[in-house]
Amino acid sequence: MLMHGTANEGIGRPQSSTRSDGRAGTEAQEACKRLELLLRETVHRCTNDLQLVVSLLSLQATRLKDREGRAALEDAAERIAILARARAATSEEEQSALATALRQVCEALQAHAELRSVLISLEIGDGCDEVASPLVTPICLAVNELATNAIKHAFEAKGGKITVVVRRRDDDVVVQVDDDGLPFLDAAPSDGHGLGLGLVRRLVSSCGGKFHQPPSGSKTFEIVVPSGQSAS
Repeated sequence: MLMHGTANEGIGRPQSSTRSDGRAGTEAQEACKRLELLLRETVHRCTNDLQLVVSLLSLQATRLKDREGRAALEDAAERIAILARARAATSEEEQSALATALRQVCEALQAHAELRSVLISLEIGDGCDEVASPLVTPICLAVNELATNAIKHAFEAKGGKITVVVRRRDDDVVVQVDDDGLPFLDAAPSDGHGLGLGLVRRLVSSCGGKFHQPPSGSKTFEIVVPSGQSAS
Protein backbone atom coordinates (compact mmCIF):
# COMPACT_ATOMS: atom_id res chain seq x y z
CA MET A 1 0.00 0.00 0.00
CA LEU A 2 2.82 2.40 0.87
CA MET A 3 4.47 1.69 -2.42
CA HIS A 4 1.15 2.20 -4.18
CA GLY A 5 0.61 5.54 -2.43
CA THR A 6 4.13 6.70 -3.28
CA ALA A 7 3.60 5.78 -6.89
CA ASN A 8 0.41 7.85 -7.04
CA GLU A 9 2.22 10.85 -5.58
CA GLY A 10 4.99 10.43 -8.11
CA ILE A 11 2.52 10.40 -10.97
CA GLY A 12 0.76 13.53 -9.70
CA ARG A 13 3.83 15.78 -9.87
CA PRO A 14 4.45 15.53 -13.64
CA GLN A 15 0.76 16.28 -14.30
CA SER A 16 0.97 19.48 -12.22
CA SER A 17 4.22 20.41 -13.92
CA THR A 18 2.64 19.84 -17.32
CA ARG A 19 -0.29 22.11 -16.48
CA SER A 20 2.12 24.79 -15.25
CA ASP A 21 4.20 24.53 -18.41
CA GLY A 22 1.03 24.77 -20.47
CA ARG A 23 -0.04 27.95 -18.70
CA ALA A 24 3.42 29.46 -19.17
CA GLY A 25 3.34 28.61 -22.86
CA THR A 26 -0.10 30.18 -23.28
CA GLU A 27 0.98 33.33 -21.45
CA ALA A 28 4.09 33.58 -23.64
CA GLN A 29 1.97 33.26 -26.78
CA GLU A 30 -0.41 35.95 -25.55
CA ALA A 31 2.53 38.22 -24.73
CA CYS A 32 3.93 37.72 -28.24
CA LYS A 33 0.54 38.59 -29.74
CA ARG A 34 0.36 41.76 -27.66
CA LEU A 35 3.85 42.78 -28.74
CA GLU A 36 3.01 42.04 -32.36
CA LEU A 37 -0.14 44.15 -32.13
CA LEU A 38 1.83 46.98 -30.52
CA LEU A 39 4.44 46.80 -33.28
CA ARG A 40 1.80 46.95 -36.00
CA GLU A 41 0.13 49.90 -34.32
CA THR A 42 3.48 51.69 -34.04
CA VAL A 43 4.25 51.08 -37.71
CA HIS A 44 0.78 52.29 -38.65
CA ARG A 45 1.20 55.50 -36.66
CA CYS A 46 4.68 56.13 -38.08
CA THR A 47 3.35 55.59 -41.59
CA ASN A 48 0.55 58.08 -40.95
CA ASP A 49 3.05 60.62 -39.62
CA LEU A 50 5.24 60.20 -42.70
CA GLN A 51 2.22 60.62 -44.97
CA LEU A 52 1.40 63.84 -43.13
CA VAL A 53 4.91 65.12 -43.82
CA VAL A 54 4.45 64.20 -47.49
CA SER A 55 1.20 66.18 -47.61
CA LEU A 56 2.81 69.22 -45.98
CA LEU A 57 5.77 69.17 -48.38
CA SER A 58 3.48 68.74 -51.38
CA LEU A 59 1.31 71.63 -50.23
CA GLN A 60 4.34 73.84 -49.74
CA ALA A 61 5.64 72.88 -53.19
CA THR A 62 2.43 74.05 -54.86
CA ARG A 63 2.86 77.48 -53.28
CA LEU A 64 6.43 77.99 -54.44
CA LYS A 65 6.97 80.07 -57.55
CA ASP A 66 10.62 79.09 -57.84
CA ARG A 67 10.76 76.08 -60.16
CA GLU A 68 13.98 74.65 -58.70
CA GLY A 69 12.74 74.94 -55.13
CA ARG A 70 9.41 73.37 -56.05
CA ALA A 71 11.16 70.44 -57.72
CA ALA A 72 13.35 69.93 -54.64
CA LEU A 73 10.32 69.78 -52.34
CA GLU A 74 8.51 67.41 -54.68
CA ASP A 75 11.55 65.10 -54.76
CA ALA A 76 11.76 65.17 -50.96
CA ALA A 77 8.06 64.37 -50.66
CA GLU A 78 8.41 61.42 -53.03
CA ARG A 79 11.36 60.01 -51.08
CA ILE A 80 9.46 60.22 -47.82
CA ALA A 81 6.44 58.57 -49.45
CA ILE A 82 8.66 55.68 -50.56
CA LEU A 83 9.99 55.42 -47.00
CA ALA A 84 6.42 55.21 -45.68
CA ARG A 85 5.49 52.46 -48.14
CA ALA A 86 8.59 50.43 -47.31
CA ARG A 87 8.00 50.75 -43.57
CA ALA A 88 4.42 49.60 -43.96
CA ALA A 89 5.45 46.64 -46.13
CA THR A 90 7.87 45.31 -43.51
CA SER A 91 4.93 44.65 -41.19
CA GLU A 92 3.35 42.23 -43.68
CA GLU A 93 3.85 38.54 -42.85
CA GLU A 94 1.93 36.88 -45.66
CA GLN A 95 4.41 37.71 -48.41
CA SER A 96 7.85 39.09 -49.02
CA ALA A 97 8.17 42.61 -47.62
CA LEU A 98 10.60 43.48 -50.43
CA ALA A 99 8.20 42.29 -53.12
CA THR A 100 5.29 44.17 -51.55
CA ALA A 101 7.26 47.38 -51.12
CA LEU A 102 8.77 47.31 -54.62
CA ARG A 103 5.35 46.76 -56.17
CA GLN A 104 4.07 49.81 -54.34
CA VAL A 105 7.12 51.83 -55.40
CA CYS A 106 6.68 50.85 -59.05
CA GLU A 107 2.96 51.67 -58.92
CA ALA A 108 3.79 55.13 -57.58
CA LEU A 109 6.48 55.60 -60.23
CA GLN A 110 4.05 54.54 -62.94
CA ALA A 111 1.75 57.42 -62.02
CA HIS A 112 4.57 59.84 -62.91
CA ALA A 113 5.90 57.81 -65.83
CA GLU A 114 2.56 57.68 -67.64
CA LEU A 115 2.74 61.43 -68.18
CA ARG A 116 5.87 60.78 -70.27
CA SER A 117 4.54 57.60 -71.94
CA VAL A 118 6.97 55.44 -69.96
CA LEU A 119 6.04 51.94 -68.70
CA ILE A 120 7.44 50.55 -65.43
CA SER A 121 7.92 46.76 -65.29
CA LEU A 122 8.83 44.72 -62.18
CA GLU A 123 10.12 41.14 -62.20
CA ILE A 124 10.82 39.33 -58.90
CA GLY A 125 12.52 35.94 -58.91
CA ASP A 126 12.28 33.08 -56.44
CA GLY A 127 14.07 33.28 -53.11
CA CYS A 128 13.91 37.05 -52.74
CA ASP A 129 11.53 36.70 -49.78
CA GLU A 130 14.56 35.94 -47.61
CA VAL A 131 15.75 39.54 -47.69
CA ALA A 132 16.20 40.91 -44.16
CA SER A 133 13.57 43.50 -43.23
CA PRO A 134 16.12 46.28 -42.51
CA LEU A 135 17.23 46.09 -46.16
CA VAL A 136 13.79 46.74 -47.65
CA THR A 137 13.72 50.50 -47.12
CA PRO A 138 17.19 51.35 -48.54
CA ILE A 139 16.65 49.04 -51.54
CA CYS A 140 13.29 50.67 -52.33
CA LEU A 141 14.72 54.16 -51.98
CA ALA A 142 17.63 53.26 -54.27
CA VAL A 143 15.31 51.79 -56.92
CA ASN A 144 13.12 54.89 -56.72
CA GLU A 145 16.14 57.14 -57.34
CA LEU A 146 17.38 55.12 -60.32
CA ALA A 147 13.96 54.81 -61.94
CA THR A 148 13.13 58.47 -61.37
CA ASN A 149 16.44 59.46 -62.96
CA ALA A 150 15.60 57.33 -66.00
CA ILE A 151 12.08 58.79 -66.26
CA LYS A 152 13.50 62.32 -66.28
CA HIS A 153 16.56 61.88 -68.49
CA ALA A 154 16.55 58.66 -70.54
CA PHE A 155 13.78 59.14 -73.08
CA GLU A 156 13.72 62.73 -74.39
CA ALA A 157 9.90 62.76 -74.46
CA LYS A 158 9.81 59.71 -76.76
CA GLY A 159 8.43 57.22 -74.25
CA GLY A 160 9.81 53.79 -73.45
CA LYS A 161 10.13 51.15 -70.74
CA ILE A 162 11.97 50.84 -67.43
CA THR A 163 12.51 47.33 -66.08
CA VAL A 164 13.28 46.48 -62.46
CA VAL A 165 14.51 42.90 -61.97
CA VAL A 166 15.11 41.29 -58.56
CA ARG A 167 16.75 37.87 -58.33
CA ARG A 168 19.02 35.70 -56.19
CA ARG A 169 22.67 35.17 -57.01
CA ASP A 170 24.13 32.68 -54.55
CA ASP A 171 23.75 34.35 -51.12
CA ASP A 172 23.09 37.79 -52.57
CA VAL A 173 20.02 39.63 -53.79
CA VAL A 174 20.61 41.42 -57.09
CA VAL A 175 18.45 44.34 -58.20
CA GLN A 176 18.85 45.64 -61.75
CA VAL A 177 17.27 48.80 -63.13
CA ASP A 178 17.38 49.02 -66.91
CA ASP A 179 15.61 51.02 -69.61
CA ASP A 180 15.34 51.13 -73.39
CA GLY A 181 16.09 54.85 -73.59
CA LEU A 182 19.32 56.71 -74.15
CA PRO A 183 22.58 55.14 -72.92
CA PHE A 184 23.90 56.39 -69.61
CA LEU A 185 26.60 59.04 -70.07
CA ASP A 186 28.99 59.32 -67.15
CA ALA A 187 30.02 62.91 -67.60
CA ALA A 188 30.42 63.55 -63.88
CA PRO A 189 33.39 62.66 -61.67
CA SER A 190 33.62 59.00 -60.74
CA ASP A 191 32.99 59.69 -57.06
CA GLY A 192 29.53 61.11 -57.61
CA HIS A 193 26.87 61.84 -60.21
CA GLY A 194 24.42 64.32 -58.75
CA LEU A 195 22.31 63.96 -55.65
CA GLY A 196 20.41 60.93 -56.98
CA LEU A 197 23.36 58.62 -57.64
CA GLY A 198 25.18 59.90 -54.56
CA LEU A 199 22.16 58.94 -52.47
CA VAL A 200 21.99 55.50 -54.12
CA ARG A 201 25.64 54.87 -53.23
CA ARG A 202 25.05 55.76 -49.59
CA LEU A 203 21.89 53.65 -49.39
CA VAL A 204 23.57 50.58 -50.86
CA SER A 205 26.60 51.09 -48.65
CA SER A 206 24.33 51.11 -45.58
CA CYS A 207 23.20 47.60 -46.63
CA GLY A 208 26.75 46.32 -46.86
CA GLY A 209 26.16 45.98 -50.60
CA LYS A 210 27.73 47.08 -53.88
CA PHE A 211 26.42 49.50 -56.47
CA HIS A 212 27.52 48.92 -60.06
CA GLN A 213 27.09 51.90 -62.33
CA PRO A 214 26.93 51.04 -66.05
CA PRO A 215 29.91 51.97 -68.18
CA SER A 216 29.43 54.89 -70.52
CA GLY A 217 27.09 53.84 -73.33
CA SER A 218 25.34 51.12 -71.32
CA LYS A 219 22.08 51.40 -69.35
CA THR A 220 21.87 48.75 -66.59
CA PHE A 221 22.41 49.77 -62.97
CA GLU A 222 22.97 46.92 -60.53
CA ILE A 223 22.63 46.69 -56.76
CA VAL A 224 24.06 43.63 -54.99
CA VAL A 225 23.13 43.10 -51.34
CA PRO A 226 23.77 40.14 -48.98
CA SER A 227 20.32 38.67 -48.35
CA GLY A 228 20.79 38.21 -44.61
CA GLN A 229 22.68 41.42 -43.95
CA SER A 230 21.16 44.10 -41.73
CA ALA A 231 21.41 47.74 -42.69
CA SER A 232 23.85 49.73 -40.58
